[in-house]
Amino acid sequence: MSAQNCEKLTEIRQIFQAGVHNQQQLEDMIAVCKASNCTKITPYHAAANMRKAEFVWSPFQKLSNFNKGKKMLETFISNNPKNIEARYIRWLTQKMAPKFLGYHNNIDKDYTYIVTNISKSDIEKSYQKIMLAHLQKIKNE
Repeated sequence: MSAQNCEKLTEIRQIFQAGVHNQQQLEDMIAVCKASNCTKITPYHAAANMRKAEFVWSPFQKLSNFNKGKKMLETFISNNPKNIEARYIRWLTQKMAPKFLGYHNNIDKDYTYIVTNISKSDIEKSYQKIMLAHLQKIKNE
């Protein structure tokens, strides 16, 4: 297995936390994700694919983009069930997704897993703090 180049992970995290506000920012994020062989970026790539739904007109294309990203994220979590960042992204996505999409089954389980295990993860302490603050902010909205 080749060594992973995760030098863009910090940049992707910053983009994700700041929020993507237009289609060009989203396309830029997807390009960075595609160019990386770092598996830690995969959940962010999945989230970006789901987010593409916001920038297309066709309801069919909206659902197609959302489902493509959802499948990518669910496959990643299935293969990496202890990955805190992937579960964090899924939790945020499920909290924000419209209810009619039916994508909300793991909210409580993911939240509990993240809060219980984040301090034991290999995620930098500074990013752990950002994640936990974001969880609290969204949970209370």
